[in-house]
Amino acid sequence: MREGVKMGRGKSPETLRIIETCQKILKAHNPMTLRQVFYQLVSRQIIENTEARYKAVSKILISARQEKIVPWEWIEDRLRIPRAVNMWRDLPDFAETAVRSYRRDVWPGQSAYIEVWLEKDALSGIFERQLDGYGVTLNVGRGYDGWTSIHNAADRFGSGEGGTILYFGDFDPSGENMFESLIERLAFFDCQPKLIKCALTLDDIERYNLPPAPAKKTDTRAAHFIAKYGNRTVELDALPLDVLKGRVIEEVESRLDLGALEHIREIEDTERKKLLDSMKSMREEG
Repeated sequence: MREGVKMGRGKSPETLRIIETCQKILKAHNPMTLRQVFYQLVSRQIIENTEARYKAVSKILISARQEKIVPWEWIEDRLRIPRAVNMWRDLPDFAETAVRSYRRDVWPGQSAYIEVWLEKDALSGIFERQLDGYGVTLNVGRGYDGWTSIHNAADRFGSGEGGTILYFGDFDPSGENMFESLIERLAFFDCQPKLIKCALTLDDIERYNLPPAPAKKTDTRAAHFIAKYGNRTVELDALPLDVLKGRVIEEVESRLDLGALEHIREIEDTERKKLLDSMKSMREEG
């Protein structure tokens, strides 16, 4: 990929270093959002965690994509997704989609029900890809979950007995309070699943030497947070992506009966093949 950087004539050494680092990150983990890439640069101490530097990275990546140094499809926009209407060429085309989409319910074979809850929509693409094979629901809060979302979750979990929520969020005053708030608001509906904060934790910050930023003075929860943890905050996006992906899989697999899951997958493959054979027979008869 270094060949591509040479195309960026007239760029400063700092800009070229940022582009090269972005190429390495994106080549391994694409697609990513702009903010994800930014925090990976911050965690590598390539740039400082400021709004000005975020805007600078945005401009650099726009230019890099325009010059075809970085492929356009490596950067995704989670907010501006076209709401296209699903359409098919004909019935056989739709039938093929049905075969590919078929998934057998994994939960009847499991002794416990789990979900993964994520504070930030920017990371949802990564989480969706990691969770897809396990049939685990991903709930994205985009900050504090609204009461409707909490009510719907209580419907899914019932009393919460035997259920677990694996929570991933920022390490800052609001992020810590969101986790505590979930426990209280679910309890309002007599729903008490086990809640586990999987990341980001103080241990993560120290273990991976993640660069902190001071708590926002406008956050009313800052004083309590600072008294407990000190004046250092880090966003979940700063955790190395290999570590984050591994953490998601580790936390999920440690709570699933993997043998039962594999059995469901085998049945699913057999049923999908039967469905495909049936579609072929219908097509030949037609």
